[in-house]
Amino acid sequence: MYANILDIVLQTAGAYPDRVSHKILRAKDSETKTYRQLLQTIEALAAGLARHGVSRKDHVGFFVNNRFEWIATDFALMALGAVSVPRGSDTTPGEVQFIFRHSDSRFMILENTGQLTELLEKFDNADWDRCEKLFLMDDDPAFITPPVLEGKLHFYQELIETGSAAASADPDLLSRLSRQIGPEDLLTIVYTSGTTGNPKGVMLNHANFLQNVHANTPRLEIDPEAAETSVVMLPSWHVYERAFEYCAASTAMTIVYSSAKRFAADLATEKPEVLITVPRIWESIYQKLIKALGQLPAGKRAILFFFIRINTAFLNSDLYVKGGYISLKVRSPFRKGLTRVFHSLRRGFLYPGHKMAVKLFKPFKEKVGGRLRVATSGAGALPKYLDELFNTLGITVVNAYGMTECAPGILSRTVGCNTFGTTGIPFDNTEVQVRREDGSETAVGEKGIIFVRGPQVMQGYYKNPEATEKVLSPEGWLNTGDLAVRSENGEIIVVGRIKDTIVLMGGENVEPELIEEKMKESIYIDHAVVVGQDRKTLSAIVAVNEEELMRLAAELKLSPGDVQLEGDNAITHEGILEVLMKEVNSYVSKEHGFKPFEFVTKILAVRNDFSVGKELTQTLKTKRQYIEERYRHLMNQLQEDIRKRRGK
Repeated sequence: MYANILDIVLQTAGAYPDRVSHKILRAKDSETKTYRQLLQTIEALAAGLARHGVSRKDHVGFFVNNRFEWIATDFALMALGAVSVPRGSDTTPGEVQFIFRHSDSRFMILENTGQLTELLEKFDNADWDRCEKLFLMDDDPAFITPPVLEGKLHFYQELIETGSAAASADPDLLSRLSRQIGPEDLLTIVYTSGTTGNPKGVMLNHANFLQNVHANTPRLEIDPEAAETSVVMLPSWHVYERAFEYCAASTAMTIVYSSAKRFAADLATEKPEVLITVPRIWESIYQKLIKALGQLPAGKRAILFFFIRINTAFLNSDLYVKGGYISLKVRSPFRKGLTRVFHSLRRGFLYPGHKMAVKLFKPFKEKVGGRLRVATSGAGALPKYLDELFNTLGITVVNAYGMTECAPGILSRTVGCNTFGTTGIPFDNTEVQVRREDGSETAVGEKGIIFVRGPQVMQGYYKNPEATEKVLSPEGWLNTGDLAVRSENGEIIVVGRIKDTIVLMGGENVEPELIEEKMKESIYIDHAVVVGQDRKTLSAIVAVNEEELMRLAAELKLSPGDVQLEGDNAITHEGILEVLMKEVNSYVSKEHGFKPFEFVTKILAVRNDFSVGKELTQTLKTKRQYIEERYRHLMNQLQEDIRKRRGK
């Protein structure tokens, strides 16, 4: 359908020129852009950047957060055959310097002068000598250009004005440039936000992203004629968001850029039909929902929970009949047939309750705008309790799995067979194997490593052949480093990462993610990191929800000042710690399927001051290594205090 990614916007602008492509929200008003205007902006930027020397195969450092100019610039750079090297405007100056140097970038695009001022303190003369031109999106007439950037600094207003004049004289510019782009041409180098070490530059070409457009768009069941809307808050440079925006452009959707703070309010006002999300969003909504349900009268709360159980059971039986289920062992045809009969009968019996539940749960759907048709959850495992609850309430959440190295899609569930607790089935044109350490494929229910092969797999890591060889075989198989099991019906359940596996002194292997997900069901816990490598038992660092912490302090008749804190916001009040420890023990227990060696015996409770770029990635996953290192001294102190108490 498409020769390259640029071809997407050319075709859509031709078919739906007056359809709104983007809506830009401001404090007091909003602005819309049509696909015709998007194409005109791309033309102007491509012509303007070309006049300043940006050309084929040039690497361009692109440090900007999501906004209309981001996607227009992305298309403009690919039109010129340049290679974008994107990251957010909140990237630290040190990381910008590393990426700019390592990627061999010759040009740079920043958002504003504030960002540039911070960078001036980090970049040395050699960095600025390497930078041929620097472009700023936000105009600032008061900014005084430093001598080191004399003749190099240009603002977007000037860039678009001069580019528009040049483009108007060459109406066939983008079409001609598009014909020069092949599917194997390098489109971007994306440096992984990662949870450990220096980021690696993932080289992705047009074919990698086109695979995601061709495979993912049908699974989202987007109809171009429906003129659907999506509210997005993930950074545009992240491949999960970026690939979705290409899918959205291919189906003439409207993108509304939001933020974490405004997201809930924007859902209510913009009423999207499609969302892409991360598990942390659903965890946040879940905690607010549970708190609200807890404040209802006992009778009404009992009715709601009764219908939640009824509808969950109905949906599980309905899915089973459709082939969506988890069975970690191969059963006989008789056993499978008998179970199918049971679920068919149960589905029929529960159908009236299901219809009543749909009406009863309608107000919950209104919380996400009322028109939501499907939401994908990726960039991390979606815990089963969230999965079941939101789908039961009529909010269709489809689990998905991928990685930057696959631009990103590998597996997902489908709207028609949305099996709770699984990660789904491979995308079209994608081979997935779950392998043992010796390379052989695992049996049903046996844990192994996910390997993937397909047109979305990266070309390799930029200037890092050693790292590339470790994960990418000559036959094109990518070792994802993720652990999974296969269900009897072919669906795959991702269970953790090899690097995260904890080995206790007794030799027991522990997958911390499953324990952390369970702990985060508590209204008190926003984030959790389980530690215990080479120790007898597990401990955990838990970031406590500030609002619930203050409420607990009030219940214990403590003033805010009584909530004692040590360095790094560690909570030391024994009464609070006792409540939190009981909470952890109630979730991570034998009753919830955990083995004794998986129990958490000690916690370090800290106030939740976790922020993106430090403790959290851009998709709100915890940076395990960073958090362990930050709190290592307090964890060691906790261990020493316990030893002293035992000695007494």
